[in-house]
Amino acid sequence: MIEEASGGSGEAFGRCFGAGLGHVEAESLDQAARSFRAAAAIRPEHPVVWFVLGAVLRGLGRLDRAAPALRAAHRLRPDDADTLFQYASLLIERRLPGEAVAPLLRLVAQRPDYPEAAFTLGNALMAVDEPERAEAAYRLAVLLEPGAAAANNNRGAAILSQGRPEEAAVSYRRAVHIEPASPEHHKNLGVSLLTAGNFEDGTPEYEWRSRQAVWQWNRDCPGTPLWDGGPLEGKTILVHSEQGLGDTVQFIRYMAVLKARGARTVFECQPPLKRLLAGVPGIDALVAHGEPLPEADFLLPLMSLPHRCRTTAATIPGGVPYLRADPDRVAFWRQRIAEAGRPGDLRVGIQWRAAGTDRSIPLERFARLAHLPGVRLFSLQKANDPGRWERPDAPPGIVSLPDRDGKAEDEGFVDTAAIIEAMDLIVACDSVVGHIAGAMGRPVFLALPWLGDWRWMRLPDRTPWYPATRLFRMARRNDWDGVMARIAAEITAKAARRAVGTP
Repeated sequence: MIEEASGGSGEAFGRCFGAGLGHVEAESLDQAARSFRAAAAIRPEHPVVWFVLGAVLRGLGRLDRAAPALRAAHRLRPDDADTLFQYASLLIERRLPGEAVAPLLRLVAQRPDYPEAAFTLGNALMAVDEPERAEAAYRLAVLLEPGAAAANNNRGAAILSQGRPEEAAVSYRRAVHIEPASPEHHKNLGVSLLTAGNFEDGTPEYEWRSRQAVWQWNRDCPGTPLWDGGPLEGKTILVHSEQGLGDTVQFIRYMAVLKARGARTVFECQPPLKRLLAGVPGIDALVAHGEPLPEADFLLPLMSLPHRCRTTAATIPGGVPYLRADPDRVAFWRQRIAEAGRPGDLRVGIQWRAAGTDRSIPLERFARLAHLPGVRLFSLQKANDPGRWERPDAPPGIVSLPDRDGKAEDEGFVDTAAIIEAMDLIVACDSVVGHIAGAMGRPVFLALPWLGDWRWMRLPDRTPWYPATRLFRMARRNDWDGVMARIAAEITAKAARRAVGTP
């Protein structure tokens, strides 16, 4: 490329281009960009000067300015491999993976021996939710470079996204074999094994999650060792929450397991859950994050307990219900619900928003349920406006109860539990509300996205975590309508049985 550019006509172009190359060698990228820009102004038809200008601007992090330069280079030399790769990589960095697919497909067709191109194509296809095509791209990348850990790891992700966890584990194991010190590869292997229901092999691999650079839930308690699963008789163990509120509600059942082993138990929870968790069996001391911690003999993050307790899919601790609603708050909310409902209707509490957007259900999908005869829907989300019964943006027929706003966070979940207790059924996305209702032993229809979290494994419609919960999985990706249609049919049958007095 340098030779081609240097052979261009005109002394001015040669001086500017040569100066740019010198600045690049001296790592003076700002000056290099100015020189290449001047050269491009002299010879705008020259593809190489646009290419190097775009590459320099990309190196400076000026992605918006790099885009037109690399676009010009691509237009002038549409089949140049380096230009195709730089341009596509820039599009991915600018969060435009859909636009990167075409140049990458062109590049891979021209250069089927280019492993990095195949790998980047796989990444772009995953970003636009096309895991089947991504798997094929990663397969080529692995074929060309079998020792590439990232390609094996990402191929595992593409396979797992298609609902084949056992097969995904094969690719993840290869990534672990190539890079045995990588926490990401181990954690991903753990997730695939757990999704397949293989707790024996999956929980040790999942322990690597806390070594990831992005992990934010580690606790620094100097002098307090991690519990290794040994004897606890007469010892104090401090278990701290990690990840989301729903994780805490689900895994706090293990405190009773520790108590049964003779431990004095301390649990550190997220502040919004403190009042709700106050009566959970097996907890001797409950503190919220930020409050002083008592001394302990051992420390452990909550979601390491399945590993330390040697849990299998067949030995998941029960004890449901282990959450109970406050009777006074239940009485209060029963009155409010009676005022808002219709006598004899099936009372269904709904929750549509989760912390993860992939788990959230668009509110309009509940319109189908709102029009079912003999059914009244009650929102378990807080109303936008205090004192309003109906959400202005909700489908007609969804009641938003008043008196839930302006309260302390932990009081809000106490009220949520009380409202759940007053419902006949809960329909929820994979959220903390679904976990609370499940831990209370209430009937739950849990709507899951195509790639459900590992904790739901691949069981068709039931879960050992919550006996009264039924799982409703997508039959195909992005098909919330199909999920809600099946839920609507079940609710219709339930309401009909209620009308004739049949359980």
